[in-house]
Amino acid sequence: MQFFLDTASLADIQRFQSLGLVDGVTTNPALLAKEGQDPLVQLREITSIVSGPVSAEVVETDPERIVRHAAKLAQVADNIVVKIPASMAGLAAAPSLVAQGIKLIVTLNFHATQAVPFIKLGVDYVAVFIGRSEDFGIDNKQVCWDTRAAIDNLASPTQLMAASIRNPDYLIDAIHASADVITVGPACWDKVYNNPLFELAEREFLESWRQLPAELRAEYEQISNDQSVPHSE
Repeated sequence: MQFFLDTASLADIQRFQSLGLVDGVTTNPALLAKEGQDPLVQLREITSIVSGPVSAEVVETDPERIVRHAAKLAQVADNIVVKIPASMAGLAAAPSLVAQGIKLIVTLNFHATQAVPFIKLGVDYVAVFIGRSEDFGIDNKQVCWDTRAAIDNLASPTQLMAASIRNPDYLIDAIHASADVITVGPACWDKVYNNPLFELAEREFLESWRQLPAELRAEYEQISNDQSVPHSE
């Protein structure tokens, strides 16, 4: 299981790389636009600091134009994987792109049946969206399990990518569904480590510790600054 960081921010990528959470990076037109830079320059910079896959998404909706744009994006760097839409236009474009050896992520799958023809074709990844649907009162977590079953039943090499992970619950659901890749944005990782229960427990532990007189705490607290801590025999 791999974790791709869902961002086009170089600062966020470098931050989470140091934490071991960047097996790859997923971008989309909205994320690239957010950075306010030349998108191709931004992509090249990302691919230069990330050794794993980096996605770049087409901005076309006509099959022939999707093919041409995907071919151009694939030339940006060796580790680029091109995102195409899970639409009839994307399905019409996919065979040509697979034949050209272009690595593909089929994105915006909100139902497993959308992904099935692409899974049968053997594209590299299908990205199923767990999030966004809740904006319309729809719980879409089951899509991960259903798509996993489709991949396994078709004995396809396609990898399941769980995308639109907006909170820790979605993240653990994607793990339970045995996603091959989970795309997680910086904001979601921050939510994981800003758990109010953790913050309350940590504060209570430290407040209890500080009830002990300072002179009794001193040697224990000094350990972290002592370069010659003796090892127990």
